[in-house]
Amino acid sequence: MNVSIPWSPGPVGLALELAAMPVTLLGLARGAGEVTRTSPRGDGHTVLVIPGFTAGDATTLPLRRYLDELGYRTAGWGLGLNLGIRPEDEPVLEAHAETLAADGPITVIGWSLGGVYARELARRRPELVRRVVTLGTPIRGRDGAAWIIRWFRLLNPAVADDLTDEGAARHAMPLDVPMTAVYSLTDGVLDGSACRVRDEDEGPDAENVHVRAAHLAMGFDLDVFRVVADRLHRDCLSRAA
Repeated sequence: MNVSIPWSPGPVGLALELAAMPVTLLGLARGAGEVTRTSPRGDGHTVLVIPGFTAGDATTLPLRRYLDELGYRTAGWGLGLNLGIRPEDEPVLEAHAETLAADGPITVIGWSLGGVYARELARRRPELVRRVVTLGTPIRGRDGAAWIIRWFRLLNPAVADDLTDEGAARHAMPLDVPMTAVYSLTDGVLDGSACRVRDEDEGPDAENVHVRAAHLAMGFDLDVFRVVADRLHRDCLSRAA
């Protein structure tokens, strides 16, 4: 059950999304069983899911349980609330990924700000990562995100480089691993058009997938679940061929 937010991204859009969450969660409860039954099975490889800004691993439990049911092994990021990774936390996340990838490259899914860290993990250690999937993650820049960046600076004043134009341009550079960017033009928090890989980078290993989902619902939306399961299954088939 999708809830469209007919408003420009910002505080009002966030309030509308929060008000709509009961409807989103009801849709998840009603449809999760059917989506799980009809989704393609996985190959048992590990999927790391990184939560969004101000969120923790509890918010990614529905998506992780869905993927567990499909036969994948999932893990949270284990760093508490995502208020922005401090420099000293980056090696911790990297070591966590190394452990998870002991049996082979992992898929990394990042929701919103979590997708920024998923992409940078894959940029630093591409040998650990099979695919990156971002859910409503600003990739092309920080358009429409100025209001939330102010909150980010308040909660994490030590992080500044990534919020400059140069930092945004660096984050937008293509990866050396397959990349799926899930975005929504009904996103009430961020500009959905900025949550896509750049036009010049699109190709077999870098794609944009549009869904009709609220930003706060990305990790609970059944259409998003289907997209994730489909891309992971395609990777399973290509590796088995």
